[in-house]
Amino acid sequence: MPRSPLPIADIGVRGHALCQQATRDLAIAHLRPTIPEHDIHHHQHTDMHLVLLLTGRYVSDAAGMPDVCAEPAVIFNPPGTEHRDRFRSRDGLFLTLTMPAATFARFCDGLPSNDQPRRLPRPSLATAMRLLHEVWEWDEASALAIESIFSELVVDAQQAHTPGATDTLQRVLDRLEDDTGTPPTLQELAALADFHPVYLARAFRKRFGLSPSDYLRKRRLHRAISLIAQRRTLASAAADLGFVDESHLHRAFVAEFGMTPGAFRRLALGRAEVSRIQDARLRRC
Repeated sequence: MPRSPLPIADIGVRGHALCQQATRDLAIAHLRPTIPEHDIHHHQHTDMHLVLLLTGRYVSDAAGMPDVCAEPAVIFNPPGTEHRDRFRSRDGLFLTLTMPAATFARFCDGLPSNDQPRRLPRPSLATAMRLLHEVWEWDEASALAIESIFSELVVDAQQAHTPGATDTLQRVLDRLEDDTGTPPTLQELAALADFHPVYLARAFRKRFGLSPSDYLRKRRLHRAISLIAQRRTLASAAADLGFVDESHLHRAFVAEFGMTPGAFRRLALGRAEVSRIQDARLRRC
């Protein structure tokens, strides 16, 4: 796929770019927000853009998003999306993948249309995290890799749009998302859905692709992304999130995202910024 002579910002989302790449068909950028919240007004995007939120307090109109999202999320915005999505402050980190509407239409030719912005299912986060590696380690195969990753996310967006999540299962999901204390028992979750525990486990796996316990573990692991990007130590993040120790978190992070927490931190913060932090620490020693 040939590179585009057009500036990346022509089809991108505005922000301070830590790293960015583009072809004639897509633009991908790793960004920090630059515009104050009060300066962002209701607007429309003519292009498709996918947002991988890494850290920061983010407000979005997308279906499935809380009033203020303070954890990693993947947001799919089809062409023509009108919204006032914004960060509450400028200390966030995010990645955007953008594609002109005509290109997106060709890319999705024959697939069911999905014209509403929405948060993608939690398992989509591990898929989207592979984009971070590609934007920083760009080579001749990166455009193909990004299109392949995006294809998986488009399928996830269609699944998120498919009716079938009953109100009862949604109550179970909401309880797992509200992970603020002792994990619930299967019997407690079944009571929320008015299911027999055996039937609940089966229905939950069929609808969401994993067991309630694995969903809870995945949610806690995903929260580690923001903590690590905020320069928290691995030991501190592990303690806050209920892991046995930092080795336990390290192993789970590698298994989920295919990179070590340290490698993710270097990518998330940008290599130059990490180098400045390390140099400052050496000067204090």
